[in-house]
Amino acid sequence: MNGGTPLAGGLRRLGALYRRELLSFFVSPIAYIVLFVFLLMNGVAFYFFLRAGRGSVELLISWQYSSVIFWFLTLLVPPLLTMRAFAEEHRSATFELLATTGAADATLVAGKFLAAWTFFLLLWLALLVPYAMLEWSCDLDWGIVLAVHGGLALAGALFTAIGICASSFTRNQLVAASTAMIANLLIFFLNYFRLLYEAGDCELRVFDYLSPLSHFMNDFAIGIFDARYVVLYGSLTCFFLFLAAKALERRRWW
Repeated sequence: MNGGTPLAGGLRRLGALYRRELLSFFVSPIAYIVLFVFLLMNGVAFYFFLRAGRGSVELLISWQYSSVIFWFLTLLVPPLLTMRAFAEEHRSATFELLATTGAADATLVAGKFLAAWTFFLLLWLALLVPYAMLEWSCDLDWGIVLAVHGGLALAGALFTAIGICASSFTRNQLVAASTAMIANLLIFFLNYFRLLYEAGDCELRVFDYLSPLSHFMNDFAIGIFDARYVVLYGSLTCFFLFLAAKALERRRWW
């Protein structure tokens, strides 16, 4: 019995695909460019905010995780990591070869998603290094730092799933990246629709619940990690991955 159960076979294919896709990031020039720009921008921002706050760790954390640089990288990096996920496979006609491995569409989507999400998380984990260095000279509130990074993991999963979904619908990497970026921006700007309503309106509470900007400003940035956001981001992530799997299913017949 070398075949095992269908579940075991699916998990083996998922693991193999995940390793293949994750390793591909470390041989891709785009990934290294993203890594260089990411570390450079965050390093400069960390130094600037630390100097501007005259060594205040509270101000550093507040500014670092609410700055334009923070949101620019959070919204831009996932589309860059996922734009070639399926678009490049279809353009180079390697998707047909990948499909012959016997992996289901859901397995292909999950493998590419998990690899891109892992690389996204590794980027942000690098930011914990300078904070760990500050621990030697000050009393760092790790609760806030970890809450923000937990929120980043959730938001990153959603933005990565959107990128995978966009890439599954097109053969052009730039179109995939642009589509995902626009979708990410629309989700980001949900917070500003709340200006159309007054305090106490039901619509206001809906936008507060859906807006990532509101989540970070009102909860994660003060050390609160609400389990409701796990349900929200998890559901939306699964929805976009489901759309990606359906898009692949249709493209098999093209």
